[in-house]
This record gives sequence, C-alpha cells and structure tokens, in this order.
Amino acid sequence: MRRVPPLLVSCLLLGATPVLAQSDSPTVTPAPAASSGFLSLASLPDEDGMAALLWARSPEFTTARARIAAARAEVVRAHQLPNPEMDLSVGTIAVGPTNPPGLNRLTQVPNAGVGISELIELGKRGPRRDAAQAALASTALEVQSSLRERTHDVLERAAEVATAEVRLAELERLAEDAARLTELQRVRAQRGDTAGLDVDRATLEETQLQGQLVEEHSRLAAALLECSQTVGLSCAPFGSREAASHFLSSRLSRPLPPSEVEQRPDLLSLEAQRRGAQSSLTLARRRWIPDPTVRVGYLRDQFLISGNQRDSLGVSLSIPLPVFDHGQADALAASAQAEASAQARMQLTAQAERDTQSLTTQRDAVAARRERVRQQTLPLAASLVQRLEAAVKAGGASLQDLLLARRTYGQLLLDAADIDLAAFRISLGLDRVRSAGPRPPPELGEHF
Repeated sequence: MRRVPPLLVSCLLLGATPVLAQSDSPTVTPAPAASSGFLSLASLPDEDGMAALLWARSPEFTTARARIAAARAEVVRAHQLPNPEMDLSVGTIAVGPTNPPGLNRLTQVPNAGVGISELIELGKRGPRRDAAQAALASTALEVQSSLRERTHDVLERAAEVATAEVRLAELERLAEDAARLTELQRVRAQRGDTAGLDVDRATLEETQLQGQLVEEHSRLAAALLECSQTVGLSCAPFGSREAASHFLSSRLSRPLPPSEVEQRPDLLSLEAQRRGAQSSLTLARRRWIPDPTVRVGYLRDQFLISGNQRDSLGVSLSIPLPVFDHGQADALAASAQAEASAQARMQLTAQAERDTQSLTTQRDAVAARRERVRQQTLPLAASLVQRLEAAVKAGGASLQDLLLARRTYGQLLLDAADIDLAAFRISLGLDRVRSAGPRPPPELGEHF
C-alpha cells in the first residue's frame, strides 16, 4: 500500500507540529499557551488572557504604552501652576563724575534689586485640565480598541489554522483511500479482472489529491505565519483534527452575549475627543481674559546722600492686552475637532447598526447551511461512497462512479470546513461591530 508523503517542510520551518489524520496515531501533547516564544493554539487562552498576552508581548503595544505615558504627563502638566520668575537688577551706575563729586562709584551710588513675578491665569486652568484628562481617556480607549481588534485578529488567524488542519486531515484520509484503491486496481489488472484504464484513472485521482495536499500544507504554513506576525510569537498548530474542530465549533455554539454598540472603545474614544475639543474650545474663548502678572521686588539703594530710602519693597501688576490674538485660531480648530468627532461617532454608530443586521442575517443563513451539510449531505455522500467502494471491490460497479462519488464527498468535506470558518468569521464580525471583547488590562482601564 502506498502512502501519501506529507509535506512537512513548511510547517517545521515555523515550529509547527505535523497534522495527524489517523485516530491511532500518537497524540500531540499541547504546549503551554505561551512559552519560549511559542503560542500553542491547542491551549489558546480566552479573550481576556489573549489580550493580556498581547499587551505584554506584542511590540505594537510597547509604543502604545509610551503614548499613554505622554498623555498622562500632559494631565500632570495641566494641574501644575506656572513657574514664578525671578529677576535681578543693578541701577544708578555712575557714568562720568559723580554728583556730588567724590562719591565711591561702587559703594555709595548703585542700587540692587531682586523681584519675583507670578502669572495668574483667569478661567483657563479648569478647561485645560479637562482637555488633558479627555485626551488621556481618548488615547487609552484608542489603545484598548487596537488591543480588542488585535485579539480578534489572533482568533481569526487561529480559525484559519484550524480550518487548514481540518482540511489536511480530510485530504490525507482521502489520499490514503485513493492509494489503497489504486493498489487494489493494479492487483486486479495484473490478474486480468479489470482494465488498465481503471488503474490509470485511480492513479490520476491519487495524484490530484496529492497536489491538493501540497496546496493545503502551503495554506497551513501561510496561516501560521500570519498568526505569528499578528501575535508577535511563533504559533504552533492545534496538532489534531479533533482539537481544531472543537475550536471552530466552540465559538459557534455559544450564545450571542448582550452588548451595546455605543460602548465600543473606538466610539467612546471619539466621545472623549469631542469632550476634549469642547474643553479646548472653552479655553480658546477665554483667551480674551487677560492673565495678569504680579511682581514683588526688593530694592537696596546706596545713594543715600540724595535722600533715597536704603531698603524698600515694590509691588507691580502687568496686564497683557489681547487685542489682536484672543484665541480665534484655537477656537476654530477646536470647534472643527468637536464637530468632526461627533459626526464620526454618529456615522460609525449607524454603520455598526447596519453591519449588525447584515451579519445576523448571514449568520442565520450560514448556520442553516452548516446544519444541512452536516446532518444530511455529508452522511448521504459518505454512505454512497461506502456502498460504491464495496460494489467496485466486488466487481458490481464501475470505478468511474466511485471516483466521482469520492471526489464529490471530498469536496463536501472541504466545503464543510470552509463553512465552519465562514461562521466563525461572522461570529467575530458581530463581536467587532458590537462592544463585545476582552476586558482592558488594569493599567489601561484606570484611565477611563
């Protein structure tokens, strides 16, 4: 009996485990979820665990932490008072003869002063703090939205790997059946029980399945590579058809969790941007209020012969005049930002409602098709192949009918795996357009 040699090179390059098609083959012990730079899809954590793993290991969120730190620094800066200013001065420096003549130019004439000035902001600190806090919340929510999307991307990549493994298992089983049938027809042709044409037909069928196996191994390698690029770790496959099928079906059987579109992180981020823009608009409109600067100074005067006071204090108040620039440009930019954020949030909410209706209709249609294929079509095709195979072996049916039935059955098996993948993607799509998803890490959720 000839066996179809599995193409393992592409999987081994990615640290993959060969897919085992036979139930009596040795089982693959799943690795821990993430160890030594590998992510075992067979022990994939739940969405919260996957989000925590991405937050800790993905390079994408290393830069996201820096963005949040910068926004947090702006909040700290907005709560701080302006730094006071100190000035030093020396005056009455004699040039030419002193008056009266004969005075010491250094100890009897000059005066020295020191002063402290402080800017007093009127009506601006509150809006500035609110704008900085809203910017921090918006940044944190944007990062949470990216983390949520990346978590769903990892699940989708895992589903593609699972589908490829299921298809490989089915193709390997069909290829082994085809190899056995080819050998049987060759033996019968040698005895003169069948024509050599049937041997050629069986050989071509086996060759075709081998070509499909090569393509499916390439598909699995590509899916593993995309998974590794998404999660930032090398993805190890499920290792068995059962584990892959369970992963696909487990999500399809779960009830749709209740969630509101308005609670999506990206929509909440837009709302925070709108609040921040409103605060910036208030700040810009208050630019017409002049911020006075108060100065308190001390003067030490040595020109006492003229009747000057030796030690004295001075208080001054300077007020800017916002005649030309009183926040017009800042108000225009903040107003446009607030309007754009509100408009984008409204449009995305409406789009999410439309997408939810469309995806719900698709989910129902795919679920009905999936049940029909698995409950009716596949059992009927499998029974037909078994009966025709027995008839061909007994010489009561033509090999061409068996090959046609087997080809149909194999295509139905592959279609069933693709239907599971389509249903999985639709389920993920519903989670994407609604607010379902992983909880944010504690250090991220504290900012909103």
